[in-house]
Amino acid sequence: MITDDRRLEERELDAPAPGAGQVRVKVEACGICGSDLHMLPSPTIAPGAVMGHEFAGVVDAVGEGVGAYASGDRVCVYPFEPIDRHDLQVAMESGIGMSDHPGAYAEAVVVAESMLWRLPDGVSFDEGALVEPLAVALHGLNVAEVTAGEPCVVIGAGPIGTMTAVALRARGVERVVVVEKNERRLERLRGLGFDAIGLDGVHEGALAALGGVPPTVVFECAGNPAAPNLAIELVAPSGRVILLGVLEEPVPISQLLLMLKEAQIRSSFAYRPGDFDEAIALIEAGKVPADELITGREPLTRAQECFEELVSPETAHLKVLLKPSG
Repeated sequence: MITDDRRLEERELDAPAPGAGQVRVKVEACGICGSDLHMLPSPTIAPGAVMGHEFAGVVDAVGEGVGAYASGDRVCVYPFEPIDRHDLQVAMESGIGMSDHPGAYAEAVVVAESMLWRLPDGVSFDEGALVEPLAVALHGLNVAEVTAGEPCVVIGAGPIGTMTAVALRARGVERVVVVEKNERRLERLRGLGFDAIGLDGVHEGALAALGGVPPTVVFECAGNPAAPNLAIELVAPSGRVILLGVLEEPVPISQLLLMLKEAQIRSSFAYRPGDFDEAIALIEAGKVPADELITGREPLTRAQECFEELVSPETAHLKVLLKPSG
């Protein structure tokens, strides 16, 4: 849980019991999300909270009125009440691992039955922990209304940027360039078969990698104050800039350049139930290289050390999973 000095510390708590309409999930794998890294030092989430919302596991207890699931069912979890409308702020105020509702950096967590998604037999628990971040990327693609023939740039090769590039390829978008300042992550993306370039000469490099055609869609996934304006600089006239990176403070953009290009800025946040369905289907179909995306598997006892490594500008990790069993 989060301590008063904003660190993660192991604590022994009583096993949670499911109430009416709830189930208890034994956690098998939980991913460390970029938003977790962002929230730990922030007052957004209070000391004593347990984070963790990208997870999969096994139902091991059910509450009164639960009819669709039973002990032993393999699941991943939609970490807030699933809704199709856009009032996400209200839904996430009680989200698992994002509020005072304990999350999945734990051996077990209690969730509402409506938050469960079944894992097919061919999808492992580690792969199940990728469903949530992949759904974030897929929702960004939906907001962008991107089509297979469009040239795209993804800024940032962290977990969401990498998932966005993977999601684009899984949907048949072949011309994808990833921009990243961390050389070790660049090598990871090149190993996944993507054109990946650094910030030096980024304008010329992106154009060259796309065969001289500017990107019609640019996904900003870095969460860096300079990234939104870079996206505007890179995008083609009448193109779309999609904001997925998280920044609390206002950032400067070139309004004149945006106007001259008649480009659009769109924002994407979280996902919808259909994005979860598609994420599971893509993983089951083998279109997501999970073994290459998961670059670390660590016991819960090393959560703080993992956070410290992931916030390092030189980290080589893409996605690290915390596993209660080690």
